[in-house]
Amino acid sequence: MVFSFFKKKDVEPDAPKQPRIVQPNKPGQTPADGDSQREIPVLDSIMDFSTIGSVGPGGAGIDLLESSDVLSPAMEQAAIAFANDQVEDAISVLAGELASVEGRHALDTWLMLFDLFQMRNLRPEFDDLALKFVVEFERSAPVWQKGQGADKPGPQAAKTSGPYFMFPQKVLTESIEGLLDQLEKQTANGVQVRVDFSRIEQIESGAAAAIVARWAKMKKKKAKLQSTGGTGLVEKLKSKLEVMRRVDEEMPFWLLLLEIYQQLGLHDEFENSAVDFAVTFEVSPPSWDATAKTKTAAEVVQEEALLRAEAPPPEPVLDAYNFNGPIVAATEASFADLQAYADEHTGGIRIDFSRVSRVDFVSAGMLMNTLVGITVQGKPIIIMGANELVVALFRIMGIADVTTIVRKK
Repeated sequence: MVFSFFKKKDVEPDAPKQPRIVQPNKPGQTPADGDSQREIPVLDSIMDFSTIGSVGPGGAGIDLLESSDVLSPAMEQAAIAFANDQVEDAISVLAGELASVEGRHALDTWLMLFDLFQMRNLRPEFDDLALKFVVEFERSAPVWQKGQGADKPGPQAAKTSGPYFMFPQKVLTESIEGLLDQLEKQTANGVQVRVDFSRIEQIESGAAAAIVARWAKMKKKKAKLQSTGGTGLVEKLKSKLEVMRRVDEEMPFWLLLLEIYQQLGLHDEFENSAVDFAVTFEVSPPSWDATAKTKTAAEVVQEEALLRAEAPPPEPVLDAYNFNGPIVAATEASFADLQAYADEHTGGIRIDFSRVSRVDFVSAGMLMNTLVGITVQGKPIIIMGANELVVALFRIMGIADVTTIVRKK
């Protein structure tokens, strides 16, 4: 994390940990305390989901928001109302709860309300909540997903045109020049190219250096570049850095961090990090572009939300059992295909809930029976992409106690 000599954040007390909604260990990473008895194999194909919980001792230090260990009465009431298809009641309960939890980082309440606003296509309410979320958590809020609501996309959805370039999950030195060649070709006709950093999970020092160098070259050619996903990349870069730790391999990460701040228009953050860079490496940092528009953090979040609304859909999870649509009034036969899928696979079982809008109580009970049967066979289960109301129901029903739940981003 980058520490500025000119300001210091208050240290927040440790939040309670949710034992069953955890971060899968990355390659070479040891399990977090208390998870050794439930080891889950690393699943490289999980690309578009994030987990709630703490990383293990070998983690890179990326801050993860914590889920509450116990659902509040309001969250339980909202989850039950939603399971019964009483969406407006669920919204009312959570909106009332939000006023009492602001300042206490009750992440689950916020995320449940975001999902409900999305389902009911309440774009103004979603955007207002996103601005409050940034103040509360000092990080990017969830973004509006075009076409995911109950009705047509809201009128505030972004209007996009022109080329779109997305960096992959792993940005490696050996392949970065080819990617940047593709990006530069897209700028050749003078059209604006949207550059998306949001899926980057791993970036090597050499790749960061190449991006900084090529970005400078394209700017000299007056290329029109509009970045999105920069706030997430900022957090990943900051986790790699420490003031006064002079390591040559880390310099490209510093320079890329400064470039992203410049692209986002975050002048104060740029200046603070520039001072930290100069102190660490004893060289002059890059200068702020005086012609650049300066933005507030709230403006950056709102702009990125509009840009991300038109982004391509997430890549499908590979080798997973997929449910589609609402799961209601189910019987044991409804989950026979899932059981057959589990019987045909050895090792961990992945279940993709990203296209499930709702699960009712009866169906959750039937699903629980099937999942218990699978775990008895010694096959750990990972549920991915369920919306927050379904996650809450799974916690109430005990499904979170027999599976690992990987939350969607």
